[in-house]
Amino acid sequence: TAGFAACGYAQASGKIGLAYATRGPGISNMFTAIAEAYQESIPVVFITSHGKRDAIEGQRFGSNQELDIVESVQNITKYAVNIDEIDQVITCVTNALKAATSGRKGPTLIDVAATLWDKELDYCLPDQESEQPYGNYGAIFKEIGSAIFEATRPVILIGDGLRYAAEKDELLSLSEKLRVPVISSRGSQDLLSGSHYYFGYVGSHGIRYSNFIMSKADLIIAIGNRMAFPRNSSSFSPVIRNARIIRIDVDEGELKNEISSEITYQFDVGCLIKGLSEIERFPEAKEDWITLCNQLKQELNQEDCTDPVMKIAEYLLNEGAKTYVCDVGNNEFWFSRAYEKVQCTARLLISKSFGTLGSAIGKAIGAYYATGEKVVCVVGDQGFQYNIQELQYIVSNQIPVKTLLINNMCSRMIEDHEMTKYDGKVIHVNKESGYQVPDFMRIVKAYGAEDNFSEIVVDENIALSPNLPRDNACQDLHPALDREKYYHLNEL
Repeated sequence: TAGFAACGYAQASGKIGLAYATRGPGISNMFTAIAEAYQESIPVVFITSHGKRDAIEGQRFGSNQELDIVESVQNITKYAVNIDEIDQVITCVTNALKAATSGRKGPTLIDVAATLWDKELDYCLPDQESEQPYGNYGAIFKEIGSAIFEATRPVILIGDGLRYAAEKDELLSLSEKLRVPVISSRGSQDLLSGSHYYFGYVGSHGIRYSNFIMSKADLIIAIGNRMAFPRNSSSFSPVIRNARIIRIDVDEGELKNEISSEITYQFDVGCLIKGLSEIERFPEAKEDWITLCNQLKQELNQEDCTDPVMKIAEYLLNEGAKTYVCDVGNNEFWFSRAYEKVQCTARLLISKSFGTLGSAIGKAIGAYYATGEKVVCVVGDQGFQYNIQELQYIVSNQIPVKTLLINNMCSRMIEDHEMTKYDGKVIHVNKESGYQVPDFMRIVKAYGAEDNFSEIVVDENIALSPNLPRDNACQDLHPALDREKYYHLNEL
């Protein structure tokens, strides 16, 4: 949980998170948090320690609780190093901090010999590197301006790569200047929430009007968004064919996942935001296109607002927290839809790429230490049981982290997947197949955490919606719209 807390701190603050662990299982228990930080591009430094490594050739290990953590995490860190001598410390720590925060952010690890901890160290901080000027990149600003001017239906598609680029107020101000409709990945729906030009998140479980808007665009400017949808799918290939695409990403590797007829720029999106913010004149707003986007939103705003979505929406209206942290499962999708429904503007942190079940309570604790304000942890009945012991930490330290439990007493997301893939056969997803839940309120009372806990009970038969059937157009989500309405909106 310390690893997840460091992730939550970094996500909420934009600064480096830090977690440490003792050797053996203390280290191995942090593997998942390290992988979470890697796949979610979170700048966290993990510090571990090792003792005497005295295995002789042919032995699996010489001392109990010893393992080479650096070798084990090479593929899920940006930098990992063993430190065995005191004169290595300054260089290695400096490298770890720099690697975590430069380019595409991510985790680093330093594993320090136990014999060094009681030694004195003379040090001075290295000189700060001067920030690279962005004025040399005028071509990209000109390209974006020209593309918007020439387009009839431009959209900006943002991703979580924008999270550390600028403060939200700066992003909102830029959105008002650009006057271009913005859509996002679900994991970045909070970055421009509250903007007149933000129109929800796209994807196979996206907002219907967002997918419609993307399907109609003739220009997509992707900023810090991987555009990871299948290139050859019947659902998304028409989007690629029908739109001019400009992609900006700091990670060269992401740009190797090529899209035909696109223009790509390997570029720090933080510098991009600064540069665009200083441009005085932008192309005129496409008023007809903005009107159409608002029409789609108005006509489809009530879709997919199931019972759990409406219950969560009511909670959002009454709670008023400034930061929400979502766990993994149907609960996060219901919460995202409710967030969009009520036009919430709070910070929202989720596990996107790695999908780490049980990470939310730790992240919420870290987010509190980053903000100093109340944080709500949104979690399902399955994820809650992973790190439920942290209720004692929350109560003992009197920190304002509240838990909102979305309890459908089953693992419905996995159940739906199993039923589809295995012809109705399921295992470990409901009471009949081997999954049960305890009386959560009794557990919460045992920790003395009643004031930090709320529960929304959901019928276990309610499936997640919407979803995108294979080969359907990206805007033709299930449950299907009335066909007359769908064709009308599709032809606008």
